[in-house]
Amino acid sequence: MSGYGAIKNELEIDEESSISKAERLRKISLAKNGLTVVGTFIFIVGEMAGCGVLALPKALVNTGWVGLILLPILAFNAAYSGVKLGKCWEIVEERYPEYRAHVRNPYPAIANVAMGPLASSIVTTAIRITLFGAGTVNLLLAAQIFQEIFGDFLPTITSCTYFLFMAAFVTPLMWFGSPKHFSFVGIGAVVTTSGACILFFTQMISDATDLKRVQHTQFGFEEFFLGFGALLFAFGGASTFPTIQNDMKDKSKFGISVVCAFIAIIILYFPIAIGGYLIFGDQVADNIAVSLGKSLYVEVGNILMGIHLIFAFLILINPVCQDMEQAFDIPKKFNWRRCVTRTVIILGLIFVGETIPKFSKILSLIGGSTIAMLTFIFPPYLYMKLCDQKSDEWENRFISTHERVYLWELIMVGIVGGLAATYSALISIFGGSSLVKPCYSV
Repeated sequence: MSGYGAIKNELEIDEESSISKAERLRKISLAKNGLTVVGTFIFIVGEMAGCGVLALPKALVNTGWVGLILLPILAFNAAYSGVKLGKCWEIVEERYPEYRAHVRNPYPAIANVAMGPLASSIVTTAIRITLFGAGTVNLLLAAQIFQEIFGDFLPTITSCTYFLFMAAFVTPLMWFGSPKHFSFVGIGAVVTTSGACILFFTQMISDATDLKRVQHTQFGFEEFFLGFGALLFAFGGASTFPTIQNDMKDKSKFGISVVCAFIAIIILYFPIAIGGYLIFGDQVADNIAVSLGKSLYVEVGNILMGIHLIFAFLILINPVCQDMEQAFDIPKKFNWRRCVTRTVIILGLIFVGETIPKFSKILSLIGGSTIAMLTFIFPPYLYMKLCDQKSDEWENRFISTHERVYLWELIMVGIVGGLAATYSALISIFGGSSLVKPCYSV
């Protein structure tokens, strides 16, 4: 019997149970239209893989040989934390039937059940900042990539100007619908990123034969934790994990999708990150694509990555738009108030991007602050809080001592590393010799 038929029959038999009508309808809908394990895998990879991979070589140069060790460790820890966040949502649904119906913001809901309204508000704010910041990074990177593509034809146009062009281009696309409803967006994001990584790595191997011995300088505190923040950013997709899980046919299999997604991301990330570190050394740019030699491989790879960044921007910024529209009670149907609200959001994004035009600085700041919080601090802590809650109405859960120690280690790494990365990013943006000058400065 198909999954849809089985659940439908089960619901007919259980008609008089305590399951609400909304919950039954949602189960039927998920059985028919919900994400499969493969579909969830595609959305996670499409959500995470992208701008992070372009910054990884520079991150490894900043962190030195320690970064080569941190890269697989952070990947494993982020995957483990993502699995535990999925377990948190399973626990919440298991204990509270009202959460089995449609929940718009499941991550804040988890925080509310585990710790209360204040934690929920903190998580909500962190998600908004993360998505807004990541959207800004995507547009800044897209601007730099298109400058590389058209630089020979239009040498006088700067990346600041291209950033304005990119913002103007995506504004009308933000007015219509939601890209998360179109499956081709996730598939397109995976295909374009994979193609770009393969082409970039091919050119990287070609460049390796033409370069002399490279230098690897041991950098100081600020550079190291700027690189650490970029590493955190590269694996920071947890802010959207519960939302994706909430749309699955079988939410208990979310962990399988997470593990498979991180394996795919590692396959994409590691060759570019390690290759860029070994081949270019200290000369590597913030965006690895800029360091590569001019070739057809790089041109096509830049086009694919540019397309991906636009897709990813529309996915990332949409939840922020939805939250703003909900706050101002704007109807869900297309209307002028939606257009105005989303245009104001893009104007705010333009201000941030033109004020801090170095994408790597925003990337490290977001990675060390809100992404560290949402990926490495909150998931293990919320999981422990939920498991420690006791009641005669539900099955109690037990965490072994060694697992609890590991969960606290994740939290401490997120707190200490995140604070240091945030401090380094702020110093780099607002002070010192590396002060970032706004595009509009004279």
